[in-house]
Amino acid sequence: MYVAPDYAEPDLDEVIRLIEAQPFATLVTDQPDLRIAHVPVQVRRDDGLEIVAHVAALDPFAESVRQHARILVSVLGPSVYVSPAWYASRGLPTYNFVAIELRGQAVPLDDPDAVRAHLTRLVKDHEEALNPGDPDARWRGDEWARDRTNELLPELQAFTLRVEQVTAKVKLGQNRTEADRVATMAALHHSPRTDHQAVEGLMRARYDDEGRTR
Repeated sequence: MYVAPDYAEPDLDEVIRLIEAQPFATLVTDQPDLRIAHVPVQVRRDDGLEIVAHVAALDPFAESVRQHARILVSVLGPSVYVSPAWYASRGLPTYNFVAIELRGQAVPLDDPDAVRAHLTRLVKDHEEALNPGDPDARWRGDEWARDRTNELLPELQAFTLRVEQVTAKVKLGQNRTEADRVATMAALHHSPRTDHQAVEGLMRARYDDEGRTR
């Protein structure tokens, strides 16, 4: 992915936060041939950055994992079309968006306890994101769910990916004037669309009310 300097995101903590906010990713490998999978991913940051995920054991992608293939993980955050009608000055149509690529080598995760822990953490993360202010509304697995999960473990191929390269593109009007940024945020704010509101939130975290970089 080509990233112009204005749009590069060098802050790894911010990259992790963006992935955790949009954890459904596209996985691509060309070993032994071109294969793609679409799965939720889990980010770990201990000694370096690591991705944990799983695919169905019958998925051809699982064969690539077992062969320790190199994998590209593509995460797309919110994106919106930006109309020149929103600007305070002249401009052309464009998109504001987030795109992140992670590259590394797959390591099969075959220990049942480790796979179970990955699934438990993955569900916990999603339930907390779904109900951030109401712990009582979060689903918690009962004995049936635990037994069913144990039955399904052999049908999964989990893996880790030690991230060797991170490329993050966060295009949020860096090339526009401060007035154009303010006008874009205002247009997004008045839209009922959730994707517009998500991009507005990213812009307001980056720019103050005058459109200046924080």
